[in-house]
Amino acid sequence: MLAIELDFLTGRFHATPWGRNVNEGVPEWPPSPYRLIRGLYDVWKRKLDEWPVERVEPVFEALASEPPVFQLPRANASHTRSFLSENTKEITDKQLIFDAFVVILKGSPLLMMWPNTDLTQTQKDDLDRMLSQMNYLGRSESWVDAKVLSDAVRVRWNCAPDYGSPSHNDLEMVKVACPVSVKAYNDNPYINQPRTKKEKPHTLSWMDALAFTTADMHTNHLSVPPAFQYVIYQRSSHCFNVTPSLRTKYADPGYTGVIYALESRVTPSVTATIEVSERIHRKLMGIHKRVIGDAGNVSSLFSGKEPEGIPMKGHQHIYVLPLDQDNDGWLDHLVIVSKIPFNHSERVALDRLNQIWQPDGKPDIFFVPLKWGQREDFADTRTLRQFQSSTPFVPPRHYRKGRGPLMEWLTSEVRREALNHGLPEPVSVIPLERLSIRNDRTIRWLEFRRNRKGDPDKMGYGFEITFPEPVAGPIALGYGAHFGLGQFIPVRD
Repeated sequence: MLAIELDFLTGRFHATPWGRNVNEGVPEWPPSPYRLIRGLYDVWKRKLDEWPVERVEPVFEALASEPPVFQLPRANASHTRSFLSENTKEITDKQLIFDAFVVILKGSPLLMMWPNTDLTQTQKDDLDRMLSQMNYLGRSESWVDAKVLSDAVRVRWNCAPDYGSPSHNDLEMVKVACPVSVKAYNDNPYINQPRTKKEKPHTLSWMDALAFTTADMHTNHLSVPPAFQYVIYQRSSHCFNVTPSLRTKYADPGYTGVIYALESRVTPSVTATIEVSERIHRKLMGIHKRVIGDAGNVSSLFSGKEPEGIPMKGHQHIYVLPLDQDNDGWLDHLVIVSKIPFNHSERVALDRLNQIWQPDGKPDIFFVPLKWGQREDFADTRTLRQFQSSTPFVPPRHYRKGRGPLMEWLTSEVRREALNHGLPEPVSVIPLERLSIRNDRTIRWLEFRRNRKGDPDKMGYGFEITFPEPVAGPIALGYGAHFGLGQFIPVRD
């Protein structure tokens, strides 16, 4: 007895039966022994070419000595459809191509067994070595891990050659491509006919007949290769009727934030933070409307309003925060966070946020999701108590003389806003004249755009604040905090 195991690592076997067109959408099942022996022939020639033919020929003879029986795992048939270019000047010239395959539960190997065949231990080791070098069987998507089995006694074989036994209603006949045995081939070998007067007819050896190519078939006007035969197999008529398993209901991940990388040939300046954030917000609202198919039921987390149109309280809606993480004065990342976990439709909309336009003919900005997680996952862990402005803080209330000195009132507004956003009251608020960026450069707060579209221009200020206890970012306070203004980042070393 000789048995081998084929484990399809991706859970798919891509192959078309011999004599069928790929666009019929019919997958090969079981895998043909003819395909297996030619796959091993390829391994020998390309990866073990130092082995002489005398070493591998007995192994191949054993595999062709009789049609094997199979233990087929539970499977289902499927296919993909692709429109491939016909390589003409007309770009619309495309042809529909089917890719039929068998779907197998991962970790469910297929077994083959030759009941009346045996090899010496050395030959089994050689076969096992060749099987281990075979990366795929069928089309290249069919990754396989193959090996020789030492024990296959208690296996229930469910696919075998039809030897004329009475058929049952639950069995069906299928033609399977198999190699011709050496004895049968030598009784009627293939003779290559000469192509010129100087050539002489010569008999093709059995090993060379295994390597007969499609081009050789066309040249010699053959419909099948010389060492090829069809064997009728009986397999279960329900081999592809697998009852779908119930879908597992996954727990909601509870994500409250996502970070993206910004990609563009011309990235926006940090001074345009609120402008970029507003375009992102409008794009995200439009995406969510299309996801749910109802323009009047857009997410409250995105709109900032309750279903009745009343503004949400407690800063529960999303913060859209473009970031300059390398401190070079140009935006390079985007964080979108909220205090409430995103639901499924909101996550889909965030996942589909892929680009926004830029004014003045500048190239689009593309977004690449890098990480989903909780709000705390996007905090900078270098320090968690001392923060400084990265975009100007704009007080949400107007200053008037009756409110005391301007700077004292501004620092009190920072403390008040920290409490409004659920943060502890800062113990220290120190004004900063400018934003410091790399290479000893600075940006004045007046250079930032400090108003949303349709709002009057406002003054902006910078501060360094210290909290009495560690705080998880990102932090944004004041007017336009949900659109990137009033951002505070950990103090850089």
